[in-house]
Amino acid sequence: MPTRVGFVGRQSELSVLDDRLAAARVGHPQVVYLEGEAGAGKSTLLSRFLGSLSEAVVLEVGGDEAETLLTYGVVDQLLPGRSTEPGADPMAVGARLLDLFDQLQAGGQVVVLAIDDLQWADRPSSRAVLFALRRLRADKVLAVVATRSGGLADPSWARFVAGDSRVTHLRLGGLDAGDLTNLASALGLGALSPRGASRLATHTQGNALYCRALLDEIGVVGLSGGDGGLPAPRGLSALILSRVAALSPTTQALLAAASVLGQHAPASMIVSVAQLPDARPDVDAAVGAGLLSEDLVRSELSFTHPLYRTAVYADLSPTTRRGLHARAAELVAGHTRLEHRVAATLGPVEALAAELEASALASRAIGDLPASAWALEQAASLSPAARDRERRLLDATLVHLDAADTSAAARVLASVETSSARRDALTGLLGVFTGSPSAERRLLAAWETHDPNTEREIGARAATSMANWMVICGRPDQALMWAERAVERTLAGSALRAMARTAEAYALAAASRSPEGLAVLGFLPASGSEVPLPELDALIMRGILKVYVDELAGAIADLGVAAARLRTGLPSTYPGPCLSHLSDAHFRRGDWDAAFTYAQLATSTAQDADRPLDLARAHARAAQVLACRGQWGAAQGHVNAARAAAERSPLVVAVAVAAVAGASLAYARGDLVGVLAAVEPVRATGLLGIGGAPGIFNWRAMEADALVGLGRLDDAEIALDEFEAAIPRPGLASAALALARCRGNLAVARGHAAQAEVAFTRGHLIAADVAVPFEQALLSLHDGRRLRAAQSGPAAVDQLEKAHRLFSALGADPYVQACTTELAALQVNAPTAGPAALLGLSRAELAVARLVATGLTNREVASQLYVSVKTVEYHLRNSYMKLDITSRRALAALLR
Repeated sequence: MPTRVGFVGRQSELSVLDDRLAAARVGHPQVVYLEGEAGAGKSTLLSRFLGSLSEAVVLEVGGDEAETLLTYGVVDQLLPGRSTEPGADPMAVGARLLDLFDQLQAGGQVVVLAIDDLQWADRPSSRAVLFALRRLRADKVLAVVATRSGGLADPSWARFVAGDSRVTHLRLGGLDAGDLTNLASALGLGALSPRGASRLATHTQGNALYCRALLDEIGVVGLSGGDGGLPAPRGLSALILSRVAALSPTTQALLAAASVLGQHAPASMIVSVAQLPDARPDVDAAVGAGLLSEDLVRSELSFTHPLYRTAVYADLSPTTRRGLHARAAELVAGHTRLEHRVAATLGPVEALAAELEASALASRAIGDLPASAWALEQAASLSPAARDRERRLLDATLVHLDAADTSAAARVLASVETSSARRDALTGLLGVFTGSPSAERRLLAAWETHDPNTEREIGARAATSMANWMVICGRPDQALMWAERAVERTLAGSALRAMARTAEAYALAAASRSPEGLAVLGFLPASGSEVPLPELDALIMRGILKVYVDELAGAIADLGVAAARLRTGLPSTYPGPCLSHLSDAHFRRGDWDAAFTYAQLATSTAQDADRPLDLARAHARAAQVLACRGQWGAAQGHVNAARAAAERSPLVVAVAVAAVAGASLAYARGDLVGVLAAVEPVRATGLLGIGGAPGIFNWRAMEADALVGLGRLDDAEIALDEFEAAIPRPGLASAALALARCRGNLAVARGHAAQAEVAFTRGHLIAADVAVPFEQALLSLHDGRRLRAAQSGPAAVDQLEKAHRLFSALGADPYVQACTTELAALQVNAPTAGPAALLGLSRAELAVARLVATGLTNREVASQLYVSVKTVEYHLRNSYMKLDITSRRALAALLR
């Protein structure tokens, strides 16, 4: 497939077009019906697809609004120089088009017919084209027809699209936040933050035309900063307002009231705010102008597009706007009432500020952190006294930090003018999340200046943050000291006490004392589902520590509960680490589809939170899965991203996760020099106590194997001695298994057969008691090689076939190939790839297929994979096509 450099989004649609083109190339004619609203990017997508084609005959035409009455105007674009008589029968003209297709296919080439803006095609041309498409049977023709949503009224086309098996119906939705970030970059406008991209996507519903206009008019800085609403693009605003100006004053009043109440609202409420005695004519006028739509079932009126509402609202005078908000506040309750009251207020009002602060506390108590932060920021803006304003801003900062919204926290902190221990503590905590070198200095300042009698909470928070900072800096002893200080400053049973204990457990894990860390968290109920909601962070830490001590089932249980709570919107300080370690637990346990799903989710979460360390860790987990499955290009992309994130947060933990990613890729490719290069940055830190801790960062075995493979046996001996000394006590089974295998490989390289036998035997004994399929498979592969070289054919076959089965189940294709090669040398045939490659499915398709085969519905599969139902349907449809099946039962049978 041609590389689509500079094109953002629409990858699934492009994949569908490529698939349909492939079918057309082998004589299965296809029609892709591309539908989307104005400005959605239909023409851009079509142009991009056509520009990527090679060895195809392309016929590109388009309808024009000004030529809808020009009979056969579109057909004549296809038949240049052969003007069609206006009275010609569409069937006869359609037959001429079939002749044209025959001629163009004569050389064996595929013909691609692209018709843009079909809604504006003249009716005779539309009928002639449809006649020709219906009669394609074994032709190498792909037709791509683009039209505006709801713009094609011809019932013949509607029946064709709905009922013909050759038609694929694509509805072009809006661009998502990631697409908009790429769009800004492609336009040379700079880096659009995740927050800015999310605002733009929500405001425009991803409409490509509107997004492009706002990117040009506001820029990435304007989109990324502030919390206010975004304007409509100027050209669109002028068009909308000219339409509004043509309406009666009472209809304009109705629209003004509707804009104050939001995108949609009960019709009765809009009428009350507008103070209209009889609004029925005005509702009809607004609907007739295309500005409002009416939902008779819900008795609601809605703006037909969010940008229409924005344009009307922005055109209101400040006095009119405040008056309408004041009326609206009398008709609603709760948070919405506060929003209207704030919008209706001019100048500081302490009474309203106090009411907002009380609302913030109530929202926080039920876990609604966004509402709490909003109320506190509004309270600060309405505070007459500077002291109250600063306090409320710092309260809002803490809420943003608790919600893992570092960019919002930084924005609010920047508006705090008065220096204080609390400000330093929160600035330092923000620095811990972002990896800022100033974090330690600000936390020390908070600790040294806080009053132990009146500011115990500030001291406890500063000490807790310092403990976490020391861990990621690779200084676990100091981390324990600060954790002890944090515990001393807190009261038993308080939320801060749980936070301090969580930091203490993390510090113990960094000091290779994870079992003690788990003991510190002994105040939690044994079942993750019974852990109180406020102790979610402690639950996440317990799951992380279980990963470090090989309690993988328990880790998946704890982190799975935490991930489910995160998905419901429950706030946590550690959402990224939760998902990344859940990915790692699934990887070690052998469920690599789940591992990759959680790695992707962790990546998205870390990007949204703008936390470099979390982002490096998430990309490393994704790289680990992809590398072991032989998806080199995708794996390299994640390795690069992990390294880039680590450069933003150059702490030993970030360096170590990037090293694991790079080493995993190099090891899977057999690049032994690359393995050593990948781990060298960790060694250069000199902080191997945590950066090389087995169970946390598992790169030592790969390094030892690389040294053995390069013939650096003495260096390998030293590395293995370091590896063994680093294994926590009591022994970590997965690390002991890897160590035994590496010892065996070194003994083989030295020619010490007896020592190799002892080492591999020890490895198999350990492997029988620990469920880490990848390490078990590596042990059997390497032992099989040893046995084959020692002329122990039957024993070698047993080990190699065991390794082949394990690697195949994991989808570890490079290692499957290695087993196949070894078995071939023993005259044993085995498949050269795992199930995905053998079935011809992509990894995503196989992941969906496996879950569908268990009997899950599409919605249940989507829930497990954290994707939309549409995505599941897309992958399932592709799987059916590739496997030439039509039922879920047939899919299950094939997978069995």
